[in-house]
Amino acid sequence: MAVRNPTPLRNPIALCETAFKFRQVQMSRNVGGYLVELLAANDIDTVFGIPGVHNLELYRGLTAANLRHVLVRHEQGAGFAADGFARMSGRPAAAFVISGPGLTNIMTAVAQAYSDSVPLLVIAAAPVRASFRKQWGVLHELSDQAALAAGVFGIARSAHSAEDVRDHLRLCLASLRTGRPRPAYLEIPLDVLAETTTLEVQRFDGTPLAPEASPEQIAAAVRTLNLAARPLVIAGGGTRLASAELHRLVDILDCPLVTTAAGKGALADSHPANFGTTLPYRPIQQLILDADVVLGVGTELGETDMYFTTKLPLGGLLIRIDIDPVKLADQYGADVRLWSDARSALHSINQGLSDAMQARPRRTGWRTALGGFEKYRNEIDASLDSKARAQGSALRAIKAALPADGVVFSDMTQIAYFGNYAYPVENPGQWFHPSGYGTLGFALPAAIGAKVSSPARAVIALAGDFGLQFTLGELMTAVESGLSLPIVVWNNSALGQIRDDMVAAGIPQLGVIGRNPDFVALARACGAEAYRVHHPAALTEAVRTALAQAGPTLIEVVASSFEK
Repeated sequence: MAVRNPTPLRNPIALCETAFKFRQVQMSRNVGGYLVELLAANDIDTVFGIPGVHNLELYRGLTAANLRHVLVRHEQGAGFAADGFARMSGRPAAAFVISGPGLTNIMTAVAQAYSDSVPLLVIAAAPVRASFRKQWGVLHELSDQAALAAGVFGIARSAHSAEDVRDHLRLCLASLRTGRPRPAYLEIPLDVLAETTTLEVQRFDGTPLAPEASPEQIAAAVRTLNLAARPLVIAGGGTRLASAELHRLVDILDCPLVTTAAGKGALADSHPANFGTTLPYRPIQQLILDADVVLGVGTELGETDMYFTTKLPLGGLLIRIDIDPVKLADQYGADVRLWSDARSALHSINQGLSDAMQARPRRTGWRTALGGFEKYRNEIDASLDSKARAQGSALRAIKAALPADGVVFSDMTQIAYFGNYAYPVENPGQWFHPSGYGTLGFALPAAIGAKVSSPARAVIALAGDFGLQFTLGELMTAVESGLSLPIVVWNNSALGQIRDDMVAAGIPQLGVIGRNPDFVALARACGAEAYRVHHPAALTEAVRTALAQAGPTLIEVVASSFEK
């Protein structure tokens, strides 16, 4: 029997080369997969989106990564859901969209996030590089997709290589943590998504960056506030992380504080210094006019904070603290300007005021002299009509059903406008309203995103009958995701606010009365539970029952019944 020759020894150098080539093959993946790995390495754990022919390579990467994907019914819903996720958790989520219509569909939600300073990341496909700006008629073609995005996003980049993907994503994520957060956009052409790369995944520096006021600015603010006889604070959404410092400030100054809708909860409504979210009401406007110093902190002082003018009348000096330098040079022309985040600036101001007051006994201030908010509340409440009183009863019924840390995501609807004032909260992040851009359809998908981010928290959506229909398809997203989510629909069978505005202006009521679907039947057809309620006790019970359900529950509130 012949004996087989032993296998000859292989060249050690050849063995090393083979091993290196094998490692390269193992590390090689397409750019779409590389992007997903970068997202996962940088704490993006949730993606909202819809797979399409132009973003399939992103989804190839998702199947191999530990990222949650939530299938929405419309790209606008993806944007609102990512917005709600970020508002609730303080962390950005990503939205994946296709080129062309995917981008244009999500832009309304992006504009809302831009207006309200929400960190949102949108990843879009783009047509192949060779077709850019050539009008070949390729699928989903836009004249200049990145330029269109740049008009709505805080930052917009187009990646033409794997290195671009890495570098542009680093910039996009940094922009979400630097200064005033704005939505960020990254597009990747189809041919780039399909290319392979062996680039290593990197974890980028996640250190938040914020400006800090100079000692001279702090000293000027301290000096001005210390000399004020009638100081007043207006707190906006930028004070969400500065509650403790706001509390200390109003106690030191013994002054009233007013919040915008975005700043609601920055100081507990039960605190005696909190004069509420009341800028739209005349008694508070007069109070502000009477103040000799107004401190505006973390707020644009925009039209949508007041709804009676584009510029708040002021009778005294104005101090502004803002992380956005643009706001320090707008139409208000502040007397003292501090470019800083709210928490650090208020901390320094409080320390300066405490030091200045050590030399003399603490004085009784303007807030004590005013006698508190109660008389102003009584004056405001006395001016309310039957519709507002009905909305108030519904809001109280909702509040009674929610736990102490319950969260409301509201829409552009009359009951929410009144809720900005009338719905009490004790902490920031319990009432979210699409203030600045004022987008209908926000509440439902944003509440879905919030619930995805924080499944243990009680979250509800509060929408009007017409606004809900803008994004009603996302009810299926809530059903599919098994979210315990009450969806309260204030049904006044009209575009109520516009109808009332037409009546007040003497304009015929044209296009404001539309036919509604049977909301209860429609919700049940989608696989959700549903109720129709006619009085406050039934609403409270329905919300409590909904919070115990494994899936979403639509609760239709018949407004006319509450007005009786």
